[in-house]
Amino acid sequence: MVNEYKIRAMTQAAFYEGSHQYRRDFFVKRYYKADYIAFNRFITKAWMTLFYALALLAYIFQQVYVENVDLLHYDYQGFVIKNVVLYLAISIGISLVTSAVYGSRYAKAEKRMDQYFKKLDQIDRYPS
Repeated sequence: MVNEYKIRAMTQAAFYEGSHQYRRDFFVKRYYKADYIAFNRFITKAWMTLFYALALLAYIFQQVYVENVDLLHYDYQGFVIKNVVLYLAISIGISLVTSAVYGSRYAKAEKRMDQYFKKLDQIDRYPS
């Protein structure tokens, strides 16, 4: 006789295995939590640095070509200090947000994978 509960559990496990979410969760679970967060924080900071540099370059071009700022009498030291402090503040904020987001993603993936493995254990326990 066929065990109805075992078939339901197998169907639920098969749906999860076939989903895109399973592939993402499996990718996330390959890393330790700290490594996953640090890797994604590094990537986010790299992109943030690139976009900050592009924005700074656009600002400099706007100052020189649109507002005709005299470059010989420009306050370079104040400009550099102000932008380094702004960059560090943005970087710290981005790090905190990135750690929270990717920590949450890891926890959710871990929870789904734990439920999946519990479902597989449940399938093994049911009589055939």
